[in-house]
Amino acid sequence: MPTYPNVHEVLITLLTPIAPTVKTKRQGQPLPYNLVRRIGGAEDGVTDRPIVRVDNYASTDEQAEHMKEACRQRITESGCTLVDGVLIDTAREITGGQDTSMPDPSDRKQTAVYQLSLRSL
Repeated sequence: MPTYPNVHEVLITLLTPIAPTVKTKRQGQPLPYNLVRRIGGAEDGVTDRPIVRVDNYASTDEQAEHMKEACRQRITESGCTLVDGVLIDTAREITGGQDTSMPDPSDRKQTAVYQLSLRSL
């Protein structure tokens, strides 16, 4: 059975230059930050094709929008690149950024969904 790359680690490495990027939101997490989660996808014995959600948390709508756009560009342009020994064959946006209401009115969030094709080298 093949071992596939950890998509969370790949996205954390890829997106941390934009803002701190985490897999799990912690109480009191300072703004801004990105939260990455695998929400689906499949594999074929060689390539993993995860579907991931990227949430961009910020203190203003403008900052969240800017982070979402920077993450979108970074992810969609990552095809045919290596990230820590993982080849990202392809990356595409499935749903564009969406405003999401938050329980804490001081938080602003944008959400987008992507699909990547990954394999270890």
